Amino acid sequence: MNKPDKLVFSDEATFTFFRGEVLIPIIMISVGFLVALFTSREPLSATLAAMVLPCAALSAGWLGWVGLLALIAGGHRFGEKRSIDKMFAGQIWECWQFTSSEWLALVESECNLISPKDEGAKAYVGALYSSIFGAIFAIILIAIGLFAIKDPQLKIMFWFIAGVVFLVFLGAGLFQPIVARHKADRYRSTSLRFAQPRVWFAPGGIYHEALGYASLKDLVRITDRSKSQRTMQFTVEYSTESYDDLVSIPIRVPSGCEERAAVLARRYRQERLNT
Repeated sequence: MNKPDKLVFSDEATFTFFRGEVLIPIIMISVGFLVALFTSREPLSATLAAMVLPCAALSAGWLGWVGLLALIAGGHRFGEKRSIDKMFAGQIWECWQFTSSEWLALVESECNLISPKDEGAKAYVGALYSSIFGAIFAIILIAIGLFAIKDPQLKIMFWFIAGVVFLVFLGAGLFQPIVARHKADRYRSTSLRFAQPRVWFAPGGIYHEALGYASLKDLVRITDRSKSQRTMQFTVEYSTESYDDLVSIPIRVPSGCEERAAVLARRYRQERLNT
């Protein structure tokens, strides 16, 4: 079975400047410089001049961190492409294809799980809880500034930090439903690039034409729920130097492929798991 002309890669192989690993250092650097500006006794021009070298050093460190993430993402992309090429160069056990209407219904169902359409005000319950926690932390910092610190400049710094902490917690809660909707929209646009996507199964991996590649190198178990839920669940072991974790890879079964799914599951158990 031929490899698709255009390959799709998983999200882990995609480097984006909106990732938290990139944004968090920028926020921390910005807050630090704002605190320095507000608490400095020097004129503004002298304060800015004194901050040039620290700003340059921190910016260089941030650029180095971004470059490291880019190298990691690029290496992951290169490794994933090699795995896909190796998969299609070997034996393909099975290939399924969804109809356009069925695939659209599955995508919309998944998007509704990520970000329910009828949540309404319930979506902002997290903002209420996060603002309460933020207010508690802010009150603690304000109290420390009032009763435990004598230096007026340090008092101002603690009050400023208290306001920042409250706004960060409140913002995190307010952005939760926005982020969920963004994830759902991104999943929808990614998944619907193919109206009738195919899924290829090989001994060591799965390639989904719309969602990308999943390695079965460390396959632990496979569960066939195709008769009741039309789903096959692959469980793989994700190992690092510090811990081992089990990751589930759910694969939806197209209508009419239930019997083929049962046969495929048995083959994985017999030839990969020896059970």
